[in-house]
Amino acid sequence: MRLAMGGAAAAIAVSGAAPRAWAAEHRRTFSRHIKPLIMLDPGHGGIDPGAIAPDGIFEKHITLSSALELRQELERTGRYRVAMTRVHDVYVALDKRVADAVAQKADLFLSLHCDHLPEANLRGASMFTLSNDATDALAASVAQDENSDDGPTGFMAGAPPQVANILASLETRATKISSLNLAQDLHASFKGLIPMLPDPTRAANFAVLRDPSTPAALLEMGCLTNPLDERRLRNPVQRRQLAERITLAINTYFDNEAQQRMAG
Repeated sequence: MRLAMGGAAAAIAVSGAAPRAWAAEHRRTFSRHIKPLIMLDPGHGGIDPGAIAPDGIFEKHITLSSALELRQELERTGRYRVAMTRVHDVYVALDKRVADAVAQKADLFLSLHCDHLPEANLRGASMFTLSNDATDALAASVAQDENSDDGPTGFMAGAPPQVANILASLETRATKISSLNLAQDLHASFKGLIPMLPDPTRAANFAVLRDPSTPAALLEMGCLTNPLDERRLRNPVQRRQLAERITLAINTYFDNEAQQRMAG
C-alpha cells in the first residue's frame, strides 16, 4: 500500500487523506505536457570521483554508465522525456544539478550513487528521501559523504534563494509524499531481485534533493566496498537488470499518481 511505509521511512508521517490532498495540491504531471520529464543525476564526475572501490574503480564511472543505461530503458517505454545532469565525465556542482531540474520543470528527480560503507560485509541498494534529521547514523553518514564534494561551505553557497531556504520551507506537503512513494516503489520493484541493505528506505539531509517542487529520491545502487556488489555494478548485464527494475518502479509511480489524480 502506498504511503504505508514502516521502518526508517516513517520519520515523515503521512495521514490517510494524503492521496486526495496530493491530487488537490500537485497538478504538475500530465497537465503541463503529455510526457513527464525525468531528470537523472549520475552522482559525482570530473574532479570528484566519488567512492573508490578497493581495486580502484570510481563511483563516478558506474553512476554515469548506469544513468545512460537507465535513460535508454526509460525512453524505450515511449512514456517519458529524459534529461541528465551530466552525460560526460565532468564535474557538476550540487546546486547546479538541482537548478537544472528546476529550470527544466522536471516531474521526477533521481540521483544515482554507490555506497562506501565501513563494513565490507554490508551490501545492497538503499533509497533515500529528504529529511532535516537522518533516520539513523548510517543515513547521516551517507548524506555527509554525498554532500561533501562542494567543500566545507557545502551546497548552500551561491545557491538560489528558493533552494537555499528549502529546509525552512518545503514548498508542498505533496512533494514529500510523492518522494516517499517513489522510494517505496523502488523498494517494491527491487525486492527479491536486487540486493538491498536491511531497512533500505531511509531519509537524510541530501543537498541534491532540496528542490521544494520536484519529487526526488537518491538511490545508492550498491556498496563499492563489498566485492559482490562491486562485481554486480561493473557487470553490464546486472546494470541492465537494475535499469529495468528502476523503470518498472517509475512506471508504477506515475501509474499510481495518475490514479490518485483522477480520484481527487
